[in-house]
Amino acid sequence: MVKVKYVDRPELTNKERVFFLDFIKGMKITIKNFFRKTITTYYPFEKITPPKRFRGTHAHRVKNGKEPPSFKVLEKFMNIKEGESRCVACYMCQQACPVPELFKIEAVQQLDGRKKVVRFDMNLLNCMYCGLCTEACPVDCLIMTDIYETASYHRAGCVTHIDDMSKRAIDFDNRRYDEPDRIWIDDKERSKLWGQIKWS
Repeated sequence: MVKVKYVDRPELTNKERVFFLDFIKGMKITIKNFFRKTITTYYPFEKITPPKRFRGTHAHRVKNGKEPPSFKVLEKFMNIKEGESRCVACYMCQQACPVPELFKIEAVQQLDGRKKVVRFDMNLLNCMYCGLCTEACPVDCLIMTDIYETASYHRAGCVTHIDDMSKRAIDFDNRRYDEPDRIWIDDKERSKLWGQIKWS
Protein backbone atom coordinates (compact mmCIF):
# COMPACT_ATOMS: atom_id res chain seq x y z
CA MET A 1 0.00 0.00 0.00
CA VAL A 2 1.32 3.45 -0.98
CA LYS A 3 1.20 6.17 1.64
CA VAL A 4 0.70 9.69 0.35
CA LYS A 5 2.10 12.55 2.38
CA TYR A 6 0.44 15.93 1.95
CA VAL A 7 2.57 19.01 2.45
CA ASP A 8 0.90 22.34 3.18
CA ARG A 9 1.84 25.12 0.81
CA PRO A 10 3.24 28.08 2.79
CA GLU A 11 0.93 31.07 2.87
CA LEU A 12 2.17 34.26 1.20
CA THR A 13 2.46 37.36 3.31
CA ASN A 14 0.69 40.56 2.25
CA LYS A 15 4.08 42.05 1.31
CA GLU A 16 4.85 39.07 -0.97
CA ARG A 17 1.41 39.32 -2.58
CA VAL A 18 1.67 43.06 -3.31
CA PHE A 19 5.28 43.19 -4.55
CA PHE A 20 5.39 39.77 -6.32
CA LEU A 21 8.49 38.80 -4.32
CA ASP A 22 8.18 35.09 -5.23
CA PHE A 23 8.07 35.98 -8.92
CA ILE A 24 11.13 38.23 -8.59
CA LYS A 25 13.03 35.48 -6.73
CA GLY A 26 12.21 33.04 -9.54
CA MET A 27 13.32 35.53 -12.20
CA LYS A 28 16.55 36.44 -10.37
CA ILE A 29 18.88 34.41 -12.65
CA THR A 30 17.00 35.48 -15.79
CA ILE A 31 17.26 39.16 -14.84
CA LYS A 32 20.95 38.76 -13.94
CA ASN A 33 21.77 37.22 -17.33
CA PHE A 34 19.60 39.75 -19.19
CA PHE A 35 22.16 42.49 -18.48
CA ARG A 36 25.25 40.36 -19.22
CA LYS A 37 27.04 40.70 -22.52
CA THR A 38 25.82 38.01 -24.92
CA ILE A 39 28.24 35.55 -26.50
CA THR A 40 27.55 35.31 -30.21
CA THR A 41 29.54 33.50 -32.85
CA TYR A 42 28.93 34.73 -36.39
CA TYR A 43 28.84 31.27 -37.90
CA PRO A 44 29.95 30.38 -40.61
CA PHE A 45 32.22 33.44 -40.84
CA GLU A 46 33.49 33.00 -37.30
CA LYS A 47 34.07 29.53 -35.87
CA ILE A 48 35.05 28.43 -32.39
CA THR A 49 37.72 25.73 -32.25
CA PRO A 50 36.31 22.83 -30.22
CA PRO A 51 38.32 21.23 -27.41
CA LYS A 52 40.90 18.60 -28.37
CA ARG A 53 38.70 15.89 -26.85
CA PHE A 54 35.73 16.95 -28.98
CA ARG A 55 33.99 14.02 -30.70
CA GLY A 56 34.05 15.11 -34.32
CA THR A 57 34.62 13.24 -37.58
CA HIS A 58 36.76 10.10 -37.34
CA ALA A 59 40.32 9.86 -38.60
CA HIS A 60 43.11 7.28 -38.89
CA ARG A 61 46.54 8.05 -37.52
CA VAL A 62 49.35 7.04 -39.87
CA LYS A 63 52.66 5.30 -39.30
CA ASN A 64 55.05 8.17 -38.56
CA GLY A 65 57.33 7.09 -35.72
CA LYS A 66 54.97 8.22 -32.93
CA GLU A 67 53.24 4.86 -32.54
CA PRO A 68 52.51 3.36 -29.10
CA PRO A 69 54.41 0.23 -27.94
CA SER A 70 51.39 -1.95 -28.81
CA PHE A 71 51.82 -1.06 -32.49
CA LYS A 72 55.50 -2.13 -32.43
CA VAL A 73 54.38 -5.60 -31.32
CA LEU A 74 51.72 -5.99 -34.02
CA GLU A 75 53.70 -4.30 -36.79
CA LYS A 76 55.63 -7.47 -37.66
CA PHE A 77 52.36 -9.14 -38.70
CA MET A 78 51.33 -6.21 -40.91
CA ASN A 79 52.48 -4.62 -44.15
CA ILE A 80 52.23 -0.92 -43.34
CA LYS A 81 54.46 1.62 -45.05
CA GLU A 82 55.42 5.02 -43.67
CA GLY A 83 52.54 7.49 -44.05
CA GLU A 84 49.88 4.76 -44.34
CA SER A 85 47.08 4.14 -41.86
CA ARG A 86 48.36 2.22 -38.84
CA CYS A 87 45.18 0.10 -38.68
CA VAL A 88 46.00 -3.54 -37.86
CA ALA A 89 42.54 -4.93 -38.78
CA CYS A 90 41.86 -6.23 -35.27
CA TYR A 91 38.13 -5.36 -35.57
CA MET A 92 38.08 -4.14 -31.97
CA CYS A 93 36.41 -0.88 -33.04
CA GLN A 94 33.62 -2.83 -34.70
CA GLN A 95 33.22 -5.06 -31.63
CA ALA A 96 32.94 -2.05 -29.31
CA CYS A 97 30.49 -0.15 -31.52
CA PRO A 98 26.78 -0.20 -30.58
CA VAL A 99 26.03 -0.20 -34.35
CA PRO A 100 28.71 -2.54 -35.78
CA GLU A 101 27.10 -2.50 -39.25
CA LEU A 102 28.47 0.99 -39.86
CA PHE A 103 31.99 -0.50 -40.30
CA LYS A 104 33.19 -2.24 -43.46
CA ILE A 105 36.70 -3.52 -42.78
CA GLU A 106 38.65 -5.84 -45.07
CA ALA A 107 42.21 -7.11 -44.85
CA VAL A 108 44.08 -9.49 -47.16
CA GLN A 109 46.90 -11.86 -46.34
CA GLN A 110 49.88 -11.38 -48.65
CA LEU A 111 52.36 -13.96 -49.92
CA ASP A 112 54.83 -13.25 -47.11
CA GLY A 113 52.06 -14.04 -44.57
CA ARG A 114 51.58 -10.46 -43.43
CA LYS A 115 48.20 -8.71 -43.47
CA LYS A 116 47.32 -5.49 -45.25
CA VAL A 117 44.15 -3.45 -44.70
CA VAL A 118 42.52 -2.81 -48.08
CA ARG A 119 39.22 -1.34 -46.91
CA PHE A 120 38.05 0.63 -43.90
CA ASP A 121 34.76 2.43 -44.49
CA MET A 122 32.51 4.05 -41.91
CA ASN A 123 28.93 5.05 -42.63
CA LEU A 124 28.62 8.11 -40.40
CA LEU A 125 24.85 8.26 -40.92
CA ASN A 126 24.62 5.38 -38.45
CA CYS A 127 27.25 6.75 -36.07
CA MET A 128 26.28 8.04 -32.61
CA TYR A 129 29.69 9.69 -32.08
CA CYS A 130 29.97 7.95 -28.71
CA GLY A 131 33.73 7.40 -29.04
CA LEU A 132 33.68 3.74 -27.95
CA CYS A 133 35.50 2.68 -31.13
CA THR A 134 38.39 5.05 -30.43
CA GLU A 135 38.70 3.76 -26.86
CA ALA A 136 38.86 0.17 -28.10
CA CYS A 137 41.61 0.76 -30.69
CA PRO A 138 44.78 -0.93 -29.33
CA VAL A 139 47.22 1.03 -31.52
CA ASP A 140 45.71 4.55 -31.16
CA CYS A 141 44.84 4.53 -34.85
CA LEU A 142 41.17 5.50 -34.83
CA ILE A 143 40.63 8.95 -33.34
CA MET A 144 37.94 11.62 -33.33
CA THR A 145 38.92 15.06 -34.61
CA ASP A 146 37.60 18.60 -34.12
CA ILE A 147 35.90 18.61 -37.54
CA TYR A 148 32.14 18.92 -37.15
CA GLU A 149 30.95 20.17 -40.54
CA THR A 150 29.98 16.88 -42.16
CA ALA A 151 26.69 17.69 -43.86
CA SER A 152 26.23 16.18 -47.32
CA TYR A 153 23.56 16.34 -50.01
CA HIS A 154 23.99 12.64 -50.78
CA ARG A 155 24.17 9.56 -48.56
CA ALA A 156 27.38 8.45 -50.28
CA GLY A 157 29.05 11.62 -49.02
CA CYS A 158 28.50 10.46 -45.44
CA VAL A 159 30.63 7.33 -45.93
CA THR A 160 34.23 8.03 -45.00
CA HIS A 161 37.10 5.93 -46.42
CA ILE A 162 40.55 4.97 -45.16
CA ASP A 163 42.43 7.50 -47.35
CA ASP A 164 40.15 10.36 -46.27
CA MET A 165 40.60 9.39 -42.64
CA SER A 166 44.40 9.25 -42.97
CA LYS A 167 44.54 12.76 -44.50
CA ARG A 168 42.22 14.06 -41.77
CA ALA A 169 44.44 12.62 -39.02
CA ILE A 170 47.62 14.09 -40.54
CA ASP A 171 45.96 17.52 -40.59
CA PHE A 172 44.61 17.13 -37.04
CA ASP A 173 47.96 15.96 -35.61
CA ASN A 174 49.86 18.76 -37.39
CA ARG A 175 47.59 21.27 -35.71
CA ARG A 176 46.93 19.77 -32.29
CA TYR A 177 49.15 16.76 -31.47
CA ASP A 178 51.32 18.64 -28.95
CA GLU A 179 48.37 20.40 -27.35
CA PRO A 180 47.53 19.27 -23.79
CA ASP A 181 44.74 16.70 -23.71
CA ARG A 182 42.22 18.76 -21.81
CA ILE A 183 38.68 19.94 -22.39
CA TRP A 184 39.63 23.56 -23.13
CA ILE A 185 42.75 24.76 -24.94
CA ASP A 186 43.45 27.20 -22.10
CA ASP A 187 41.59 29.00 -19.32
CA LYS A 188 41.20 32.12 -21.47
CA GLU A 189 39.29 30.13 -24.11
CA ARG A 190 37.08 28.52 -21.44
CA SER A 191 36.26 31.78 -19.68
CA LYS A 192 35.43 33.39 -23.05
CA LEU A 193 32.56 30.93 -23.41
CA TRP A 194 31.54 30.15 -19.85
CA GLY A 195 32.77 33.04 -17.72
CA GLN A 196 34.56 32.69 -14.40
CA ILE A 197 33.28 29.99 -12.08
CA LYS A 198 33.05 31.17 -8.46
CA TRP A 199 33.21 28.22 -6.08
CA SER A 200 31.38 28.62 -2.78
